[in-house]
Amino acid sequence: MKTYQTKLNINPSYPLANPYTWEDIIFFDIETTGFSSKNSYLYLIGCLYYKDNTWEMTQWLADDMISETLIIEAFFQMIQSYKRLIHFNGSGFDIPFILQKCKQHSITNIIESIESYDLYKKIIPYKKVLPLPNYKLKTIENYAGLKRLDNYTGEDLIQIYANYLGRLQIEKLQKKNDTAISANTKTNVDNSITHINKDNTKNLSSDELAKLILLHNFEDVKGLHKISDILYYTDIFEKDPVSLLTLQEKEITKTIESDFLQTDKSRRNQLSLQFKLPYTLLKSITLITPLSGLLSSPLPGLQLRGAEEIEDKDSSFYLKIKIENDILTMELPLYEGDLKYFYENYRDYYYLPKEDTAIHKSVAQYVDSEYKIKAKPSTCYMKKTSIFLPQTELCYTPFFKKNNMDKLTFFEMTNEEFQNDSKLFIYIKSLLHFITGNRETKVIV
Repeated sequence: MKTYQTKLNINPSYPLANPYTWEDIIFFDIETTGFSSKNSYLYLIGCLYYKDNTWEMTQWLADDMISETLIIEAFFQMIQSYKRLIHFNGSGFDIPFILQKCKQHSITNIIESIESYDLYKKIIPYKKVLPLPNYKLKTIENYAGLKRLDNYTGEDLIQIYANYLGRLQIEKLQKKNDTAISANTKTNVDNSITHINKDNTKNLSSDELAKLILLHNFEDVKGLHKISDILYYTDIFEKDPVSLLTLQEKEITKTIESDFLQTDKSRRNQLSLQFKLPYTLLKSITLITPLSGLLSSPLPGLQLRGAEEIEDKDSSFYLKIKIENDILTMELPLYEGDLKYFYENYRDYYYLPKEDTAIHKSVAQYVDSEYKIKAKPSTCYMKKTSIFLPQTELCYTPFFKKNNMDKLTFFEMTNEEFQNDSKLFIYIKSLLHFITGNRETKVIV
């Protein structure tokens, strides 16, 4: 086994250590000769950690086919003092692979005693709202702006590693004076070798082959701190908006009065709320989610502005979020017209067809029988004409609907509704939750 150590000049942005310190966390990644832990060999482990005010990388490389145990034991020795182990899909591959090797070699397992933090698992629940074609490590690295010197895949490295072991044996035979190779030779990673076609690596020296192998793992581990910046996107949908978002200085009340309660009806179909984030995102994105699926029939007379990216918008309306730098703008569709408030117990009401409204039976006793019928769930309502905002969860009451079977409810747009900031943020959180769970959400970069 050979041990390689390197100091790095990096400055992580996303607070991966919370609630711990940087000294309490450690990144890692492994390289193997295949996917099956029973039939494959673990030949390299790399770790990134913060020590003495400096980021350092340690890599353990097997220089023979019997050093697997030494590598795992050295790795365990390293991580035993840490509180959080950070990886990318390590829960699905790296950790199970190591656990199986512990069983094979009767190594005491300590990896499960350390908190596991899987970046892949943090990202994948929000794949509907992230602007990524897939969720491979290199795809996310590319989105985060990382440039790799290494262009090999893990599969490519298997052949390169085989060439490395073969070259080591040839070099040993060629040496006139055999020298014992230390089991723990320490050196630094040299990133001077860039991409070489794997078919042309057979003539490289063992040191050159080792550099290729180490560089791939080195960049995998090093990149983990940078790709974590994509978690800033997920925080928008996961964290409490009260602790994350700051409403811009312009008061909502003034916004309503100046922009929406005016005589110009052409502008009375959208409310725009703007928030400031405590960080800047990697790239700007726009998310558009239809609300029409929660309605049993289209809302009449609805005209939509602000969602030009949607082709079929004549009979639908949408939530729209635009995130640019550190500003989040949420555009909410306003509906102006008649909606219905449905009473809870329809058996206690009568419906008056001519008035198109329901009244309680205590009042209906004074109405002639020819003008009233027993109310049904679909007719037990009173109408109201106003400007309304949609809600996907019951945040505001009283709530209104177009039809009693609709899943989407509305509340009346008044200044009073937005005086309570905590209630407003509950409403915003419900909309963000709806966006992440809706399969029709469209991501526009």
